[in-house]
Amino acid sequence: MLNAPDILVPVDFSQTSINAVRVALGIAAPGGDLTLLHVIDKDFVEDAVAAGMGSTDDITARMRAQAELSFTASLEGIEAGDVDIERMIVVGSPFVEILKIARDLDLPMIVMGVRGRSTGPEELLFGSTAEKVLRGARVPVLCVPF
Repeated sequence: MLNAPDILVPVDFSQTSINAVRVALGIAAPGGDLTLLHVIDKDFVEDAVAAGMGSTDDITARMRAQAELSFTASLEGIEAGDVDIERMIVVGSPFVEILKIARDLDLPMIVMGVRGRSTGPEELLFGSTAEKVLRGARVPVLCVPF
């Protein structure tokens, strides 16, 4: 059976990404760590600023607060067992930040959903973020299809 001591799980709070958390918990080694990473898309923030929705700091703060609430709501009822769960929220380009965090924290595995909340019709079978992570990762990536 596959076991990994530490796993990075990118989370956008879609059902697929929450299922990826469940899968990661199932393969995490006892005493291991899951690092749940939510990336606030800097391009989205820039577009919101351009649309007059507020300043960069205001929009980022609101999105960070919403992500904290979403973490709490999404993880409710999920049993972690002997696995420690850490939450991270960063701002940047999602695939770049996922690859950077995996490298910087020297995490040996990434578990993620194949498509997230903002997947368009052209990326229905395989999301662009998941594809870019697969192409750029230097560690195993397990993609959860649903």
